[in-house]
Amino acid sequence: MKVLDKPVVVMADDDEDDCLLARDAFKQSGSPGVFQCVEDGTKLLDLLSKSHTLPALILLDLNMPRKDGRQILKEMKDTCRFKNIPVVVFTTSREEKDMTLCREIGANSFVTKPVLFDDWVRIMRSLADKWLTC
Repeated sequence: MKVLDKPVVVMADDDEDDCLLARDAFKQSGSPGVFQCVEDGTKLLDLLSKSHTLPALILLDLNMPRKDGRQILKEMKDTCRFKNIPVVVFTTSREEKDMTLCREIGANSFVTKPVLFDDWVRIMRSLADKWLTC
């Protein structure tokens, strides 16, 4: 998905504070593109279904109401139109079983949410360098 020729990053996370931190870190990192947040996986799937163009990257939390990130990731990877969108699981989990399962389902990467804002900025810059540049 592009807005005015800029790549779009969509974060699905029910924690409003984490969405604000990620958005601010994305801006401060100087990353190209537009950052958007939806509050759960169901809203992410709705957004994707209604969009004419798809996001350049999705950041997906695991622990959300209604459907968790694992379920959403599986649905995305089972849907022809969505399966090639890069998905980075971005969560507080440090569990090896979560990392393994998410990679098996099709996550492109697994990143544990940091504590310090400078680390949020560094992660956003790194993700943009990997997924948003030509």
